Amino acid sequence: MSRIVTSETRRPSGFTVVELTISLTIASILAVVLFTATFYYYVTTAQAETSTNLALESQSVLSQLTDDIRLADSIASTNSISDPNGPGGGWTTSDPSNIIIIESPAVDSSRNLIYDPTTGFPYKNEYIYFMNGTNMYKRVLANTAATGNTAKTTCPAASATSTCPPDRVFSTNLSNLTFTFYDANDATTSDATKARSVLFRVDLAKKMFGKNITLSNSTRVTLRNQ
Repeated sequence: MSRIVTSETRRPSGFTVVELTISLTIASILAVVLFTATFYYYVTTAQAETSTNLALESQSVLSQLTDDIRLADSIASTNSISDPNGPGGGWTTSDPSNIIIIESPAVDSSRNLIYDPTTGFPYKNEYIYFMNGTNMYKRVLANTAATGNTAKTTCPAASATSTCPPDRVFSTNLSNLTFTFYDANDATTSDATKARSVLFRVDLAKKMFGKNITLSNSTRVTLRNQ
């Protein structure tokens, strides 16, 4: 005897509202977990990359400072070469102001020193490292009296020209630049002109996803021409 299946006993096809609700809830939970894990990984990677970039940036700053200090004649208290683009009162080596003036001998294209016939000493160029906001710049003041001088005076980017290129930017994340001077007796001195070596410290900081990434690096350099 055959069984007659009516519409009342046949199971409807598809999902019930309850089943669909449960499926969507589980999918939403899995999506949130996956997104959270992915975002956390991305944030951690970005913060680690920022820390690495700050380390490389600090090395670049210290490397350039080291090169200029090693070849310097002296550290100046104030600039002796006029700078029409400088601060109103002129440049002054000052730790709180994050400014240091390095005097370096002028050389020609063959790397020969250019001497002042009046004094018998080499002409001097001036390299000024300074902070403006979180940026660290290097300004060059070339001695125009030194014929054949390879150094070229630099300017702020807003007023740079083909004859006065823009100041070089070494850091965009600098929070502080400090330096300590040591005299011939290896004692600390506040007189920059008596410095025979300099201890530099650069502090950098950058915020990444709400976390303040910081890094400090330092080195001590001796003036070889002293």
